[in-house]
Amino acid sequence: MIQLSTLTTTELNRVAKSLNQLSTFLGSRDVNRLTVTTLQKQFGIKQLDALALFGGSILEGANVMHDAIREHGAKHYLLVGGAGHSTPLLRQQMIDHGVAVAKDATEANMFQQYLQQKFGDQIDLLETKSTNSGNNVTNTLALLKQHGLDVKTLGIMQDATMQRRLTAGFVKEAPQIKIVSFATYDAQVVVEHHQLMFANHPLGMWQFSDYITLLLGEVSRLHDDVNGYGAKRTGVYCSRVCARNNFKR
Repeated sequence: MIQLSTLTTTELNRVAKSLNQLSTFLGSRDVNRLTVTTLQKQFGIKQLDALALFGGSILEGANVMHDAIREHGAKHYLLVGGAGHSTPLLRQQMIDHGVAVAKDATEANMFQQYLQQKFGDQIDLLETKSTNSGNNVTNTLALLKQHGLDVKTLGIMQDATMQRRLTAGFVKEAPQIKIVSFATYDAQVVVEHHQLMFANHPLGMWQFSDYITLLLGEVSRLHDDVNGYGAKRTGVYCSRVCARNNFKR
């Protein structure tokens, strides 16, 4: 492991640039904002048929969902997420921000409670069983079908470190649906006082070391080999994303 304290300022700036390049690639956003104006300009639609927020996101995702609701960005809104590795962190974030969630509350339930309590937003389409990106996709599609929703455009919002992976999953499983990707935050890394740190702090942002671990954890998935998510293994990720973007280690 590289000891950052041994790097020069120039080298640290190079590291920050590389981290930002990776985070921008992973945290894809197809529009600058989820508004009627931007959707009309970019896709020729006034609203998305549905917009889903996924439970792997930090708490900032709920604020982004509220902004989309306020802007009438979609006809239907969904909250997706059972329990996974990030659930305890989200639960603690809720408590820290005055939302007393139950110990067994799912991520979707917690986001529902936060949005209702903080903004008065009521979202009743919940998927509470999924535990990973794969069944995030299949369970969301099943929920839409269960409620008889004819969805031709679907907005998806996930933590920036997992957004592109989730988008690739939806493109694979539902090629007939136009997917509009919108990561819940864009965190940039800068060098200050000879240290790497965040330039901005989205609500509930990961500890810096955890964020770097999440970012770098995606790198192996971006390769089309037995350890990645490309055609040689699952065909979900790299074959649809990395080859097209010529992403390299």
